[in-house]
Amino acid sequence: MRYINAILAINLLLLAGCLGADQHINKLAQEVYSKSTLEEPLPPHEFKSDGCSCWPDSEWIECCVAHDLDYWMGGTAEERKQSDKRLQECVASKGHPLMGKVMYLGVRPGGVYWLPTPFRWGFGWDYPQSGPPGKKY
Repeated sequence: MRYINAILAINLLLLAGCLGADQHINKLAQEVYSKSTLEEPLPPHEFKSDGCSCWPDSEWIECCVAHDLDYWMGGTAEERKQSDKRLQECVASKGHPLMGKVMYLGVRPGGVYWLPTPFRWGFGWDYPQSGPPGKKY
């Protein structure tokens, strides 16, 4: 019974994180985007963030939005790995090193470019593109 309760609790946390962006996240996403220095060409789809995609937003929400900007832009496999490491380090710097590691372990398999999810690597580009033209994953 204890395991069933734990599984239910985890599913509720994940569901809470998947309910979509709110006004706070939208404002934060606009701020992060306006401060960014991205190289052209930019993706054809507008930058949007859902916070910590299917994960509870907390003190580390800014880390997730910055990570979403990287994922929106896409690029090479090495750029993705560095973005995921920055997410881990950012969450750890907020006082949650274990959560940073857990999030890193989640985004590595969950954010692959070849799954047509709204949080995949290169989601600002038309699927199955994973980044700027000519920039191979």
